[in-house]
Amino acid sequence: MPEQKKSLPGIKKASSLFFFVGKLFVRPALYLLYRFRFEKASSKGIKRPCLILSNHQTGFDHFCVAMGFNFGINYVATDTIFRHGWLSKLMVALVRPIPFSKGSSDLMALKNMMSVIKDGGCVNMFPSGNRSLYGEESAIVPGIGKLAKKFNVPLVLMQIRGGYNTLPRWKAKANRGKMRALVVRVVQPQELEAMTGDEVDAIIQKELSYNEFEYNRTARIVYRGRHKAEYLESVLFYCPQCHSMSSLSSKGNEFFCRDCDMRVRVNGACFFENVGRAERIPDTILEWSRVQLDYIQHIDYSGFTDKPVFSDNDITFFVAERAKHEELVGKGPIALYADRIVVCGKEFFHTEATMAVVGVRKLTIYSGDSVYAVVAPFGINFLKYMVCGYHLRNRALGLEEEYYGY
Repeated sequence: MPEQKKSLPGIKKASSLFFFVGKLFVRPALYLLYRFRFEKASSKGIKRPCLILSNHQTGFDHFCVAMGFNFGINYVATDTIFRHGWLSKLMVALVRPIPFSKGSSDLMALKNMMSVIKDGGCVNMFPSGNRSLYGEESAIVPGIGKLAKKFNVPLVLMQIRGGYNTLPRWKAKANRGKMRALVVRVVQPQELEAMTGDEVDAIIQKELSYNEFEYNRTARIVYRGRHKAEYLESVLFYCPQCHSMSSLSSKGNEFFCRDCDMRVRVNGACFFENVGRAERIPDTILEWSRVQLDYIQHIDYSGFTDKPVFSDNDITFFVAERAKHEELVGKGPIALYADRIVVCGKEFFHTEATMAVVGVRKLTIYSGDSVYAVVAPFGINFLKYMVCGYHLRNRALGLEEEYYGY
C-alpha cells in the first residue's frame, strides 16, 4: 500500500463538501440581495492548489469569491473576527480561516498559508488588506509577488465590480444595484518562476487596480436606495468650502456641512449633484478623499502640541489579544496631537504605534507587542485619526508620504 501523504502541522485545507453545500444557499441569496453573478466561464478549469487574489469592496467578498470555484477555500482574515466567542469557534471549525493582524507583519499567518498550500489547498487573500474606503482599490501590500513565487502554484487574479456602490464600507443599508465578479488572469507556476518578485507585484497591481466610479461611467448601473449618503461622514471629514473637519453630516441621499450650508445629493449612479452652495465640491467620493488628504498634508501642526488637532467623545477602549478576546479598559475621549494620539488618558506616540480602521467604527492600535481596540458609535470619523496619524508618523520618521493606513 502506498504511503499516505500527511498534512503539515497548522491549519488544514478547507472542506470542499462544506463549500458545495453552503453555495446552494448563498448563491441565490447573493443574487436576490445584491444581484450578484460570477462569470463562471472565466474560472473554468481552475483547481487546487492555487492562490487566489482579489480586489476588496464589501464585507461579503469572501462569499463572492467562493461562487466561482468548485473547491474549498482558506481565507486570510483579520484577527478581529476571531474575538467573538462561540461564533468565531464555529467559523474556525467550518471554514478554517487564516488569522492575520492588520498594521503589522505576521509570520504565523505566512506559515499557515504555506501549510494549506502544501496540504493541496487554496488560499484566498485580498492583498490590499482593506475593503475599499473610497471606491478605488486600497494600497496593495508590497512583497505579495515574492510570496506567490514561493508558493509555486497557479496565481489566480480576479475582480469584484459594482460592490462598492452596492454596500460601501461606511453604510449600514445596501443600495439595490448590480454586482459582477470574474477571473481576469491566471499566472502559471512556470511563468512565476521566470519573473522577479517585483515583476509579479506589478502584474498583481495592474490586474487588481479598480476604480468603481470610472467603471460606472461605462457600466451605467443605477443604484436604488433612500439612504445613499447615510453615514458618509464616517469617511469624509473635510469640507472643501469652509475647511472644517468636524461639521459634515448626512441624511437620506444628502450630504452637507452644518457650518457653511454646503449640500450635495448622491444620485442614482452614486455621483454627487449640487443641491446648494456646493461650488467647489468634487463629483465623486474618491476625488473628495484626495482633496481632504491634500489638506491634511498641508496643515501647520506646530501649534498642536498642547491642544488637539481634533477630538471626540463617547468612545469605548479595549485591550486585545491577537485573534483572541478583548477586555474593556474604559470609556471616554480620543484626541490627536502633533506627536501623539490619546485614548482615555493613554498616550500612543506616532513614531511608536501603527493604526488600522476595521469597518469604520473600530480603530485598532498596535503598540509594541500590545493591541488595542477603540470603538465608536456611527458618525464619529476614525479615518481622520488614522490618516493624520500616518502623515505625522511619516514626517517624524522621514518616510515617504505613500501610505496612510488604506
